[in-house]
Amino acid sequence: MKKAKIFKRSLACLSAAATILSSSMVTNVNAAVITEGKPNNYDNFAEALQLALCFYDANKCGDEVADDGYYSWRGNCHVKDAEIPLQPMNPMPELYGEAKNDGSQNGKEQEKKEDEQPKGEGDGDGGLSAAKGLYEGVNMSSKFIEANRKYLDPDGDGKLDLTGGWHDAGDHVKFGLPGSFSASTVGWGYYEFRDAYKEMGLDKHVEDEMRWINDYFMKATFLDDDGNAIAYCYQVGEGNNDHNYWCAPELQVDDTVVASSSCAVKRPAYFATAEMPAPDQCAGAAASLAINYLNFKDTDATYAAKNLKYARALYELAVATHEESWTPGSTPSSLVLGYDGGFYHSSYDYDELSWAAVWLYYAAVAEDETQKDAAYDKYIKAIIDVDESTTNDKGAHPYTGYMKRIITDTGNCWQNIWVHCWDTVWGGVFAKLAPVTNTARDWYIFRYNLEFWSGCNAEVDASEWGYEPVRGHKYFGMDDYLWNTPMTCDQIPDLPNSDTSSDFIAKSPKGWAVVSGYGSARYNTAAGLCACVYAKTTGDDTFLPWAKAQMEYILGKNPMGYAYEVGYGNNFASQPHHRSSHCSGKQSMEDPTVQVHTLWGALVGGPDLKDFHNDVTKDYIYNEVTDDYNAGFCGDLAGLYHFYGAKGKELEKENHINPDFDMSANAIGYDQVDKDGNPLPVGIYAAGGKNQEQDSSVQLKVVIYNRTINPPKFESDLRARYYFNISELTEAGYDVDYIVPRIDYDQEKSYSNGKNEAKFTGPFKYDDDGNYYIDIQWKNCDFYGSRVFQFALTTKMDEEKCVYPHWDSTNDYSYADLVSFADDNEAAAITDKITLYADGELIWGVEPDGTKPDGEKKENTSTEPSVTKKAVYGDTNCDGTVELADAILIMQTLASPNKYTVTEQGRLNGDVDSSTVGLTSNDAMFIQEFLLKKRANLAPSVK
Repeated sequence: MKKAKIFKRSLACLSAAATILSSSMVTNVNAAVITEGKPNNYDNFAEALQLALCFYDANKCGDEVADDGYYSWRGNCHVKDAEIPLQPMNPMPELYGEAKNDGSQNGKEQEKKEDEQPKGEGDGDGGLSAAKGLYEGVNMSSKFIEANRKYLDPDGDGKLDLTGGWHDAGDHVKFGLPGSFSASTVGWGYYEFRDAYKEMGLDKHVEDEMRWINDYFMKATFLDDDGNAIAYCYQVGEGNNDHNYWCAPELQVDDTVVASSSCAVKRPAYFATAEMPAPDQCAGAAASLAINYLNFKDTDATYAAKNLKYARALYELAVATHEESWTPGSTPSSLVLGYDGGFYHSSYDYDELSWAAVWLYYAAVAEDETQKDAAYDKYIKAIIDVDESTTNDKGAHPYTGYMKRIITDTGNCWQNIWVHCWDTVWGGVFAKLAPVTNTARDWYIFRYNLEFWSGCNAEVDASEWGYEPVRGHKYFGMDDYLWNTPMTCDQIPDLPNSDTSSDFIAKSPKGWAVVSGYGSARYNTAAGLCACVYAKTTGDDTFLPWAKAQMEYILGKNPMGYAYEVGYGNNFASQPHHRSSHCSGKQSMEDPTVQVHTLWGALVGGPDLKDFHNDVTKDYIYNEVTDDYNAGFCGDLAGLYHFYGAKGKELEKENHINPDFDMSANAIGYDQVDKDGNPLPVGIYAAGGKNQEQDSSVQLKVVIYNRTINPPKFESDLRARYYFNISELTEAGYDVDYIVPRIDYDQEKSYSNGKNEAKFTGPFKYDDDGNYYIDIQWKNCDFYGSRVFQFALTTKMDEEKCVYPHWDSTNDYSYADLVSFADDNEAAAITDKITLYADGELIWGVEPDGTKPDGEKKENTSTEPSVTKKAVYGDTNCDGTVELADAILIMQTLASPNKYTVTEQGRLNGDVDSSTVGLTSNDAMFIQEFLLKKRANLAPSVK
């Protein structure tokens, strides 16, 4: 692994947000964070769950994100979702039918061609996305809108407010199926293992998440006067447009620029209606709302009742709009499904309808136990209903309920390899159906899937897997017997093993189960959740050791040596495919090289069948992070804590949450550095360069950077000052009028095609010592990234003497840190001697008289600070030892003085650079050199 270089001199003087990398822990573009000699705790399911919930805070959307109390680096975004025009799209999308490949995960595999960097201009600028014909408005006809306007637009402003919800992944579309799947599955895990959440103190957090998303589902559902759902918005945004822009969601704002182009995209809204049916989408949201009713009915009955009201209305809309092509005894096809733009195309809607029905049954029984039979007839029979007629000479009966999509009649069998995922929720359906129906059929399907995931054939060597797999399948009987036989779970252990069934999922050399190389971990954790639910429901812990071993693998007990949960422990994947955490100012997945924020708890895609993983932001196959990845993960962790980590359990001592966890702070390894390992500031700062230096002129470059990160935001009024001195001119009898400024290049003017430009004025007198400055103003220029301005300062000819007066630019105040850009047009050195102002206030740099952004004067005295103790040089945090933490504290204090503080004694201890008074990044560098044995001692020479 490549080690970061010691600071270069051009950056060493900065009070910037940079952090020193140690010799034992280094991050680079091709590796996870690895801390030598400090393996992870592979069994702290509590802390892993604490982190996993944070992913949903990172993916929140809307106008209340900034006030939700979680991530400081997430702000309000897509506020224009509150103003979606209630007008028909042009062109209107077509109705979607059933996917051709039953059960295959055909969404995200088609999603991105992001091996190429995103390109394109913003909407309306004639760029790539504009050429694709952007949709705007809603997928409703004028006739439908007018017939239902009183419900859709009660205030009559012609707009819909659809703010809220979750972004799907690292992108910013609010996709329907993965969103409702994630909400229902996180809610399911809380429903099953509420005790675990409460014991860990994580119940409030998960309830906050569940309120956020389910409130959005209700907001997006429009009811008529009778409480019937007439429309449900299941998608906001368009994947083919959104995916062209690699920028944080806060930056997808109209009339702004990130790097060289806008990230703004139009965000159409897709609705399920009787006119444009999407029963899969309605049923998915109904399931989540029904589960939310169960989770809140005992603590907030009014809120829970509202959830159930909307759940029932959405389910009825799903049932009413379900269309199929079917002949009894054959496999049916769904004729209409929700739109997704090719990213999450549903295979069919039968599973979502079943998922909603089974939870509505549980909700109905919880609401009124006396209605149990009626609820069974309404919801459970809708799944398992059988026709009395026969389909063959053995007397098989055709299924007429939703189950007929996977099992045509009682003489056939079926199994599910996809366990429980956004497109195939049968795993969850049968987990909750079996205890209700108590038939051999449903217990068989529930159990067989877990045997399939956790087991292997007898001849397979599993000695390195970390668990003892099951070696066969229980034999429940012949198909026609199986489907009709009553059975309770306590009878299962006594069943014999099958002599013929030997299907098991593929395993890696270390026992990692892989059904798909794209996001393998999402399926394993969903299977782990099912294993925990099986153990809770049946009392049979057969599959728990497998689920535990798979989770230990995820948490770092694997050949790669790091966790696939971002931020977990000392070793973890650190470069998830996520725009917000990456926070690029260049619309590039490769810049910055180290992600700006820790996406705590995000479950990355995971390894392949060779136990290999590639921790690179661009590699979405291995490093995608999505709502649905974390959904089963949360429930799996809660279940494992319940069985292994809770009080009195075998791993109790290994399980604890971090009581002082600050989710807005970064984990180790997130030092902002450039590609060479040099420190890189964040915020708004300046850099400069020089070229074509002569006795009477110099060509200069000023680069202003907007890398605000908490959260990222645009700046519309910035000024930069470059200071120079004319003492040579005045000594020769000339004044400032002999300095002639010249504009050579204005990047803002170039990027805006002349619509906007930097205002270049001056020179202006600064003091009586010959110091002047020129002023560069970027007005009404909302940008994120950087802006370059090149100019020259030259002397004009003395016409009487026919000479150009001599002027020495090298002794100018702002010249000191500059590097030449003669051979590298992009070269520039970050410097605090070019000052920046926003709305008239100094925000970066130090003026020649020592004025700093806080209004204080830079300390120029040679008197040492007054302290009560003798200095222990290098011990900045005053803990008695000199270590890397002392250097890091210096840089943190310089970067965020409001967040980090150093005591008076610590400032004396840390001030080891004799060339300056006070803490600077040089002090941090000297401490690191001392630790690397490149410096004999830290005692400064007399100042």
